[in-house]
Amino acid sequence: MSDISSARIRRKKKENEDKDPHDSAHAPLALGNAHNHKAHEEEGEGNWLVSYADMMTLLVGFFVILLSFSVMDAKKFEEAKQSITQEFGGTYTVPYAALADKIKEAAKKLGVGDQFIIKESEIGIEISSRGTVFFNTGSADLKDEAKVVLSNFIDVVRDQLSEFDITIEGHTDDVPIMPGGQYRNNWELSSLRACRVLETFMSAGISKERLTAAGYGEARPLVPNRDAEGNAIAENQSQNRRVVIKLMKHADPSLIKSEKQAHAAPAPGGQPSEIPAEQRAPAQAADAAPANPAAAPAPAAEAPAPPPAETTGASLPAPSEAPVAN
Repeated sequence: MSDISSARIRRKKKENEDKDPHDSAHAPLALGNAHNHKAHEEEGEGNWLVSYADMMTLLVGFFVILLSFSVMDAKKFEEAKQSITQEFGGTYTVPYAALADKIKEAAKKLGVGDQFIIKESEIGIEISSRGTVFFNTGSADLKDEAKVVLSNFIDVVRDQLSEFDITIEGHTDDVPIMPGGQYRNNWELSSLRACRVLETFMSAGISKERLTAAGYGEARPLVPNRDAEGNAIAENQSQNRRVVIKLMKHADPSLIKSEKQAHAAPAPGGQPSEIPAEQRAPAQAADAAPANPAAAPAPAAEAPAPPPAETTGASLPAPSEAPVAN
């Protein structure tokens, strides 16, 4: 009998040992294991959060760099575009090539196609005149035929002119101005020529905020004016006497908006208001007149006009001679 009781006790004890560890004597140990497991979980979340914070920091830096590229260099962008296109086997088309072709066609129709060099690039179009197509030698008076050519060029590109800033450059050869002449030096002559072309654009209604005139004199020749022995090269000097019109991709979108609004605003009669070119100078002079005529200073006596000068590459022709072709 006692053996049966002992066997029952041993079986009962064994059953207690095989029970769930969360029960009875094993409960403290189970609680300790659960605490350790929770600590491991908290430690894992901490590592994940650090990695996430690092990733977010890198993303913020990445978008800051993108923001710094928001005002992009158009030329570099087109160069990158060309490289990527060619790398993937595509065909790259130079921007404004179609517009440049239209200008070339207009020049051919006017019979002056061989007197202009028209080049397109990633940032705009460059129109360079040759020789005396715009001005006679030693003169800053724009030729009548040059006004016709410029008017045709403006009409061709008028629909897209609001996309460009326009810079007109005047250049001369290295022949110095004769002392006592109409112009003091080549800088003055080249600047006046650029201004005369600029005035043609203004007369056509182009906003003056987008126009720039620059005179470089003989400082930026295309080809050497003289050979190694210092002798003048007439053909090269003719190439260096030029006017360059640069249509550069617009940099300020606000000017485009104001330009379009100015063209869209009608006059009270329903038609766009436009002041003829011959009436603009008197109107501006009237606006600039002082309100009190008595307070205006007395005009200075005008100096006598200086005699005509010989300048830039060739002497001015006598009145009975034909103009010199450069």
